[in-house]
Amino acid sequence: MTADSADEQVLGAVSTALVALDELGDLATFRMPYPPAVQRTMDRLTLHCLRRDARPPSSVPGLIRWGYERPLGLWPLVLPADVYPADGLLIDERSGAPTALCHEIALCAETANPFLAVSRQVRAMAALADEHDSASEYRALRDVLADQPVLTEDGFNEVRILSLIRVLDDHLTTSYVPIGPGYDVGGEIRACTGCGGPLLPADEDWWCEREECAVDGIVTPGARWDSDAGVLVQGDRRHRQFVAGPGRAARRFGAELEASGVEVERWPLPGPGDLRVTTAGGRVRTVQLVDWHSPALLGRAIAASVAGHGTDSVHWIVARYRTDADPAYLRIAREHAMTTLVFSEAGFTGLLRNEAGAHA
Repeated sequence: MTADSADEQVLGAVSTALVALDELGDLATFRMPYPPAVQRTMDRLTLHCLRRDARPPSSVPGLIRWGYERPLGLWPLVLPADVYPADGLLIDERSGAPTALCHEIALCAETANPFLAVSRQVRAMAALADEHDSASEYRALRDVLADQPVLTEDGFNEVRILSLIRVLDDHLTTSYVPIGPGYDVGGEIRACTGCGGPLLPADEDWWCEREECAVDGIVTPGARWDSDAGVLVQGDRRHRQFVAGPGRAARRFGAELEASGVEVERWPLPGPGDLRVTTAGGRVRTVQLVDWHSPALLGRAIAASVAGHGTDSVHWIVARYRTDADPAYLRIAREHAMTTLVFSEAGFTGLLRNEAGAHA
C-alpha cells in the first residue's frame, strides 16, 4: 500500500466521521459517548499523527476545529496534489456544516462506486414505476425532488394530490423528513432564494449548502415559515447534493435542449442517466448531469461507474457554473475519468449542433 493510499484512507475516515457527527442533528442534546465509528476514527488519526511525529487533535471537538481551521495542505497527510486542493476545508467555518468537498471525500471513501451508491433510492423508484408501467409518475416524482428541497406539511399534502404520484406515493413519503432544529432561527425557518433549499445561520449572514448559490451571489432568504408549520426537508444532505441538486440542472438543461429543437426524454425508464437525447440524425445519447466540487474526485467516480456499472456510453455533463468558474475543471475531470465523454453544457450543445449541421 502506498503512502498516498493509506493517507487517503485516513482522510476518508475523518470525512465520514465529520459527516456522521453532522447527521446527529441536535448537538445540544447529544450525550457521550461518541458513536463508535467516530471514536475509532479519532484513535486511527491519533496513531497516524504519532507515527508522523505530529500532534493529534486532543478530542473530537479538536478534530472538528481541524476541519474548519486547517486546510488539507496543513494536515499531517501525504495526499495527491492533483486530487485534493491544499486550501480545501472539510467544514465550513461560518455555518459549522461539512463542506461539499468533505461529503465527496466521504462518499468516495465509503463505496467503490459512488454514483451507484447515491442512486439507490431513485433506481428503486424507477424499478417500481417500470413494473407498473408508470413512467409518467416516476417523472413527476423526480420533478418534485428536483424542485422542492423543502416543503411544509400543507405543501407536502398539496404536492401529493396534484402531482399524481400514486404508485410511488410511499417513495414520496419517505423522501421527506422533519427539518432539524439547527435551521430554526428566531422561531423561523428560511429557504434560499436561489435553490429553495434550507438556510443555516452564518455569523450575521446565511449559508446555503448548494455552492452554486454562493458562486451566483444569491444566498439570501426567500420563503420563510414559522417553526410550527411542520417544515420537511428532502432526504439527507447526501441525497440533496448528489441527486436532487444535479436534478435541477438536468431539468434546466433539458428544457434548453428542447428549445433548440432536440428531442429530450426526462428521467428515462429504465437505465442510467437523467436525460435521453435524440438528435436530428436519429442518434440517441444518454446524459447524466453532475455537480461536484472536486473535478478529480468526480473523474474518479465516473471511472468507477464506467468500470463497474456499464455506463461507458453515458455523456457526463458538468453543471455550467462549475466549468464557468474553473477553466481547468473539464481537463482535470477527464484525466481522472479516463473517458472523453465528459462535457461542459456548452460543449455538449455544440456537439449536437455540429451533428445537426452534418445531417442538414
